Amino acid sequence: MPLGSRRGEAVRRAVSAEIERLANELRGPIGSLDEALAALASGEGLPPGLEPEVLFAGGVPRIRPVLVVLASRSTLGGSVADAAAAADVAYAAELLQTAIRLHDLALGRQHGRRRRAVRRVVGGAAHWLGAHHVMLRALEIARRAPAPDILGDALDALREVSEVQALGETLRARPATGADAVQLAEGHTGAVFAFACRAGGRLGGASRPSVTGLGRYGRHVGVGVHVAEDLALLERADDPYLLVGRPALYPVAIAGERDPEVNVLWRRLQGTPEARLAEALRVAVRDAGGMQASRELLVGQSWAARKAISTLDDTPAREQLDRIASALGRAS
Repeated sequence: MPLGSRRGEAVRRAVSAEIERLANELRGPIGSLDEALAALASGEGLPPGLEPEVLFAGGVPRIRPVLVVLASRSTLGGSVADAAAAADVAYAAELLQTAIRLHDLALGRQHGRRRRAVRRVVGGAAHWLGAHHVMLRALEIARRAPAPDILGDALDALREVSEVQALGETLRARPATGADAVQLAEGHTGAVFAFACRAGGRLGGASRPSVTGLGRYGRHVGVGVHVAEDLALLERADDPYLLVGRPALYPVAIAGERDPEVNVLWRRLQGTPEARLAEALRVAVRDAGGMQASRELLVGQSWAARKAISTLDDTPAREQLDRIASALGRAS
């Protein structure tokens, strides 16, 4: 595959490198954060039958905990967030993301690899049971946070997730538009990142306008990361099963608006996940401008995220948040 077509992987690597660097810097002052991640990795607090490997499809989680901590430090004169409270909120954000992943994994073809994979780690409750248990655990943790509004933030995130899951069900019967794909990204990754940033801001005593700005920042970064992952999946034509069962990918949806043949290929791939069809889809998406439109969206989300925190106090944490958002645009 030409180098220029692997933009999704480039964005993921750039953001991941920035997050890992920040995570290493933050480890000392907030050792309990790593303890919380270690507990999550061991399966502590997860429902019976749910093995922790389902949490780590893309490696050990880092970005949501880092966002919580940076947001909690983004306001001058705010309170210093308790390390244990920050770890709890990061833990809740990870569980929200896990619930989404469980639901999405369960939407694969009845006998496909994705459905079989999720059944191996959650037993027979491969659709809603495991996800619901994890959601309830996330709410339990959010409820004990020192800032009472954090529970409301978690409930708002769950409401958004539920709404876009309903949208995903409707997309089984019709082609997705670019607007549909953006809405899915906002209600999945965007909602969880927004929760992490808003909750972190509340832990640090940020003002209401600052909390709002942090929430917008998290949503834009989340959409950018989601679309970068869409691009990266489409670039993996060698494993077409990765594309099966997903309601929509942004590059496919936006290309399908321009060329109906893209939608035909997408539907065929869902029924017959073969490498040749995945490659034909990738080429059709590229030729219809879906890759380029995705890169433009990444730049726009990067700019919007940076603007959302431009009025925050001039703190090292705000600068670090800005660098995370910049990585989305630089790599695209």
